Amino acid sequence: QISGAVLMHLGFTMFENMHIDAGQVTNASLADYKIPAMLDVPQLMQNEAVDSHLSSGPFGAKGVGETATFCVSPAIGNAIEDACGVRLTSLPLTPEAVFRALRTQANVPLEDDE
Repeated sequence: QISGAVLMHLGFTMFENMHIDAGQVTNASLADYKIPAMLDVPQLMQNEAVDSHLSSGPFGAKGVGETATFCVSPAIGNAIEDACGVRLTSLPLTPEAVFRALRTQANVPLEDDE
């Protein structure tokens, strides 16, 4: 569950962006709607969970996968800021978004006047 949640949120953070035009989804197929592929994810993920009892859960159980979703976007956003010096504040954190933020920070027009 933890690995699946991390990979799902990696997709939300880096790739997934639904485009809507006049109320219609324009990227409704996997050819147009990017999700993480095999080369986008780590080859090995190691997860650890601390065994503890939750009195309100069935048989003392509690959810575990949900906790993995809270750290992915901030971790990637912080890594981008550390590497490039720009803070992105909306998802997805695409290469184009980084490029645009760098150009804006440098006061360089986004479109060249050539």
